[in-house]
Amino acid sequence: MLAEAEFSKFEKNYLWLLIGGLMFAFFYQLGIYPLFLEEPRRGLIALEMMLQDNLWVPTQTGDLYFRKPPLYNWALVAAYKVFGVTEFATRFFSVLSHTLLGGVTYLFSRKYLTKQAAILVALSYLLSVDILVYFSALGEIDLFYALITSSSIFLIFHCGEKGRFYTLFITVYVLTALGFLTKGLSSLPFTAISLLVYFIWKRDFKRLLSLAHFSGILVFSALLFSYFYKYSQYEDVSGWWNTLYSESADKAAGGGIVAWLNHLISFPLDTLKNLIPATLVLPLLFSKKTLRELKGNRLVWFALLIFIFNFLIYWFSTEGRSRYVYPIFPFACVVLMAVYLQSDKAWKQKYLKYAAFILLGILTLGFAAIPFIGGLEEIDRLWVISIVGVLLLAVLIVCLSRQLVRPYLVILGLLVVLRLGFSAIVPQSREKTTGAARDKALGIELAELTKGERLRRLGDVRISLTVVFYLERERGSVLNQVNNFKEGFYLCYASDLPESHKVIREFDYRGEPIFLIDYNP
Repeated sequence: MLAEAEFSKFEKNYLWLLIGGLMFAFFYQLGIYPLFLEEPRRGLIALEMMLQDNLWVPTQTGDLYFRKPPLYNWALVAAYKVFGVTEFATRFFSVLSHTLLGGVTYLFSRKYLTKQAAILVALSYLLSVDILVYFSALGEIDLFYALITSSSIFLIFHCGEKGRFYTLFITVYVLTALGFLTKGLSSLPFTAISLLVYFIWKRDFKRLLSLAHFSGILVFSALLFSYFYKYSQYEDVSGWWNTLYSESADKAAGGGIVAWLNHLISFPLDTLKNLIPATLVLPLLFSKKTLRELKGNRLVWFALLIFIFNFLIYWFSTEGRSRYVYPIFPFACVVLMAVYLQSDKAWKQKYLKYAAFILLGILTLGFAAIPFIGGLEEIDRLWVISIVGVLLLAVLIVCLSRQLVRPYLVILGLLVVLRLGFSAIVPQSREKTTGAARDKALGIELAELTKGERLRRLGDVRISLTVVFYLERERGSVLNQVNNFKEGFYLCYASDLPESHKVIREFDYRGEPIFLIDYNP
């Protein structure tokens, strides 16, 4: 299968250093910056579950929340119990899920490919640039969901090849139920498409009509019924169905024809970009010999089919986003690394060597320029970060020039250095200079101003969820909505100010003034 030589002893030691550096980079300074984007929403729902001592009914500022089922929030609650209600705890399971999926990808690939191939597949996935410098630094739901869904798809292949069909369907549907309880209806097409792909490819379609399959569906139904039955003991479940269905329908059909055509072009290009470094080997794919060889390994061909048929759903859906296809990123890496290792094209190493030198040159200039980039004045130890980055890249240049390490491994190394630089600079910037930092300070200030008092928000007043998260965390109580004034502290709009009140603090959200008042009729 392989046209590549086995890793040398030097390369094996090099890879261990890469893995260690990457794990350090993923967690370094992970908890020093405030929650932002969707993070405060995830954290707030988990926090309110704890404050209200109710794990079954997700709420956001006391209002029922239906857009995502609660499994990921349960994981956050567990993290909060262990680490405290902190930024690190909010991000912990997201980052851990990404590293665990790298391990899962390695373990499954190792069973059907060589150890060398499995290492390259796992590292290529872990270093996918969109995740590397964006989502792996956020406490978001998508990497947790990818771990569940990708594991389910790997199990379809593994159990199917072993002929363990009861194990296949029961474990897959347990994971599908967990995926549903994480992100809703999107788990169903992943499972349905992946099962169809496998059993049609295997020419065993009747297996989908077997007792084993119906047993899996029964387990799936029982798990969902158990949760929603428990929920119904507190609230009406109808809000779930209406919200989950409408969300899925809007994502599938929203935007109109112009948006759809734009998405049709941009989505595959974005995916190719986000799958760098694996997609750097894509030029090696285009030969009849390579395609024939891909069919020679069952996992590789299965991975190709899985990627194509699951990708199509999001390609033709206007609201599809790159993070929605994270569960099939490992399968793309399986295919592309098989292409890389099988290719015996004479120009392969030269092409990758030139690519590595170009990327090293760009990144070296970037690290050298760090002390002179405007807007980074608040970052500590800029010169140290710059010098260390340049020195690490210089080591990679020597390794490449002296052929101590093959070019693709150098590309993986420079991405680790990129993430180290990201982890040294970006968290500090987010901590000190962003709107989220101001929102955190405001939330803590409002909590101090209302300490020991009842605080509510009047009507439909909207506030940054970052402010609300820190406000509720510091006060230890939920910021509930009310429609009428009674004695106490309120957040309200200017148009709702009562006659008898004292303004404690004024701020704005999206240009709309909001007042913290003490109402004492």
